[in-house]
Order: sequence, then structure tokens, then C-alpha cells
Amino acid sequence: MKTYSLSIGRPICRAAVLLTALALPAILASAGLAQTGQGAAPPPPSLAVTGTAEVQAAPDRAVVSLGAVAEAKNALDAQKQIAQVMQRVVKEIKAQGIPEENIRTAGLSLNPVYSHPAPKAGQDPEAPRIVGYRASNTVRVQVDDMERVGAVIDAGITAGANQLNSLAFDLRDDLKFRKQALQLAAQEARAKAEAIASALNLQLGEVIEVREEGGSPPHPVERRFAAPAAAATPVQPGQVQVSAAVTVRFRLAGPLK
Repeated sequence: MKTYSLSIGRPICRAAVLLTALALPAILASAGLAQTGQGAAPPPPSLAVTGTAEVQAAPDRAVVSLGAVAEAKNALDAQKQIAQVMQRVVKEIKAQGIPEENIRTAGLSLNPVYSHPAPKAGQDPEAPRIVGYRASNTVRVQVDDMERVGAVIDAGITAGANQLNSLAFDLRDDLKFRKQALQLAAQEARAKAEAIASALNLQLGEVIEVREEGGSPPHPVERRFAAPAAAATPVQPGQVQVSAAVTVRFRLAGPLK
């Protein structure tokens, strides 16, 4: 007698594998969409504005640039002359109470002086020739006592300096004034955002992002001189400006009610 058996396990397993294979691409595609963010809701509307502000302050530091120029037939003599002059200049500046660390050399040069003979009729022009040498030396002096700025300038010129290049005023510590400028810049940014949102009939929501833009250092008051100043040089430092800029991004809500 023959015995027959019926197996249903293998067909069921094949069907399950087939269904899994068909579903796998859809599952992977859904995972890819989730990873890449496709299909996600767009970001809420926002508004970014930049506010700027400037605060004035009385300077408490001055920087004086002065020096001398000397000429001689040979380079060594020109250099010796300028060295002697600047030694006296530095000595007299120190005598005004300026510490040595506040005095530094800002420029030093030695260049030939050329003669350019006028061309003669019927002859080739002569080549320029060296007739001497010009030496120069410039020092930068930081003056922390504003009452002594004029005295420092006069002392340097009396000692032999024949060049007064510039005088600038600034702040030793501008943090206090920069904070004020940042506060004013942030207030301006909000005022601008409110005006724009109101014009568009929208409500201004919460702050999403705040960013301080690259602030500039205090704008020094600078004066340049073409000739040495007279004795008892008057100095008026005036004001310096500390500026700040802030960019703020606000969320925009629905229409105004």
C-alpha cells in the first residue's frame, strides 16, 4: 500500500520570501526619504534684519608719529646724523614721563639722492648719478596721559624732529561702549523687523537666531601735519566712535488681527 504525504510548508515559505522581496524596495525608498529629509514640511517663514549703532566716547590714549630726515654726501654720515637726532628725540620724549615700552621705531630708511642733469643740445642725456644719501627715522609714541600730548610733540620737535606725520586718538578699553552700541543695534534690528512685518500685515514671532556682525575697532580721530607744529602745541582730542552691528532672524506668524 502506497502512502502519500502533503507538504504545505515549502510553498508558504516561498510566498513569504517573494512578498519580502517585493516590499524591500519600498521600505528602502521610505528610509531614504526619511534620511534625506525629502517630503518634510518646509521651514516656517522668517525675517532677518540687521541693526547698526554708533556710540561716541572721549578718548583716553593718543598715538604720535614723528621723526626726522637728514642728508649727507655719503651714506654713513647721513645715518650718523639721523641716529644722533633720534637719540635726542627719544631722550626728550622719555623726559616727559613716557615709558620706554611706549616708544617704538615705526620706520627706518636710507636712500640715495640722484642728480638728473638737463640734456644738452646735440648730446645724449646724461645718466642720473648719486650726489648724496637721505636717511630717515620715525618713532611711534603712545601717550596715555591726554594732558601731555602737546608737550610730547613739542619735546620731540625741539630735540630735532623735523617730521610730524600723524596724531591719532583712541580708547584703551572700548568694551563698555561696545556693549552700549550692541544694545542699540539690537533695538534697531527689532524696530526694523516690526516695521517690515507690519507693512506686510504679518505678526512678528519669536527670535530664531542672533548674530553679531564683524565689529570695527574705535574710529580714531586722526590729524596729519605737513610741517612741524609751533611751540605749546594745542591738542583737542574730540570724540571717537565705537560701532556695532547685529543681525536678528525673527519667525513670522499669521496675519495681524
